[in-house]
Amino acid sequence: MKYFLNIIRTAIISILGLTVFSCALMPLSPEKLNSNIEHWLSQNEYDKIDSALNRIDKSNTKYQSSLDNKSLIENKKQKFIISTSDNAKKFQLNNKWQQALDTYDNALKKIKDQPKLSQERADLILQRDEQIDTLKKDMMMQRANALISYKKIYEKLLALIPEDKRAQQDIHHYNKNRIEVASQLNFCGDQARKNKQYLLASDCYSLSNKLAPTKQKLLWVTSINKKLIKQSNKKSNDELLAAYEAAYKKQQYQKARQHLSTLLTSNPSNKKNKMLLNALDKEISEMALKKITSGKTFYNEKKIDKALKMWQQALLLEPDNVEIIQLINRAKKVSKKIQSLEKSQ
Repeated sequence: MKYFLNIIRTAIISILGLTVFSCALMPLSPEKLNSNIEHWLSQNEYDKIDSALNRIDKSNTKYQSSLDNKSLIENKKQKFIISTSDNAKKFQLNNKWQQALDTYDNALKKIKDQPKLSQERADLILQRDEQIDTLKKDMMMQRANALISYKKIYEKLLALIPEDKRAQQDIHHYNKNRIEVASQLNFCGDQARKNKQYLLASDCYSLSNKLAPTKQKLLWVTSINKKLIKQSNKKSNDELLAAYEAAYKKQQYQKARQHLSTLLTSNPSNKKNKMLLNALDKEISEMALKKITSGKTFYNEKKIDKALKMWQQALLLEPDNVEIIQLINRAKKVSKKIQSLEKSQ
């Protein structure tokens, strides 16, 4: 009997559920729809509005006023999205990460699958998690440095009172912490090395080795530090090469030459840089020779000022060129004599 009663009860509940569901799917009357939309707008319930509008018969002219408001509803939705984004970012700037997440979550309950807010929320969580990781690593590093600073103190304490039970307990507790932190730092080094975060890896392995020395940790520190030096040299070379190219484009040839010379000082065997320097020297020499020749032509034509100007330009290209310096000095003397004669006449 109980079995049949349970079946009847289940059937009644199912029928009631289907009835409620069917009622929910039934389109609202135009008056009720407009009233609900007004209320939902005040609560920013845009998914409910979209759902209700999708259920009505769009060919029924009685719903036309509701359909006409679609653009107004969309504008309000976009304003709500922008407002949510702005408010969440303000919370983030003030380091109120949970309030920022709550702002996104509350909005996404009312507008599900909203790409802009969903992406911003995902980015926020990523940034928060990165900060958490950084803080945890900083805490671990500080804890490690503190343990390292205590190491000599405990060694002295052990030497002074080797039989003292309390001292033995303190040392045991210290060693337990030391091994634990060393293991965490070793894991940090492994992860950082895999992610090619070599500076972090070097710090982690180095501190771990100070707490609990092993040959493997020392090998990793040596190997990673070599990579860091190589990376630093490459970065420096890339910057100097970029500076050379910028100076060359601006026709600052001596400056460009200086950058190439610095590059070759740090890496004398670099064939590319050697070729660039040789090509630049040849180009500078040819330009300087043209200006020297033009200056001599002007000088022979008694155009002393033009000759002087041309040789001064040549001197910028080759500041140590003795011939150019002599030509300039001669032109200056002749120019002074001409000026003196003109004044005496």
